[in-house]
Amino acid sequence: MKNLVRETQQAFYFSLGFYGLALLWTLLKLPFAAVLLSIALLVSLIWVVLVLRELMLSTKLNDGKRMLFLIFIIFGNVFAGVVYFFFLREQVIGQKLIKK
Repeated sequence: MKNLVRETQQAFYFSLGFYGLALLWTLLKLPFAAVLLSIALLVSLIWVVLVLRELMLSTKLNDGKRMLFLIFIIFGNVFAGVVYFFFLREQVIGQKLIKK
C-alpha cells in the first residue's frame, strides 16, 4: 500500500488555509464565507481519515497509545492536527520528514 505521508500533511495545511480564509471572510462580512468553511471542513475530514489510517497501520504504537491518539485526533481536530504534525507524527510513522 502506498505511503501517504506527504499527502496527509498537505491536506492538513490546506484545511488550515481554508479555515483561515473562512475566518477572514466572516470577519470582513464577505459573501461565501460559509462555502469556504464547508470546504475547510471537507478537507479537514480528509486529513483526519488519512491520519487515522497512519495510526492504524503504525507498527510503532501499542494498542493503548493508538487508542489515545485516535480519540485525540477525532475530537481535537485543528488543535490535535497541530500537535500531531509537529510533535507526535515522528513517533507514529517512525521516521523524520526531510524538508525539501
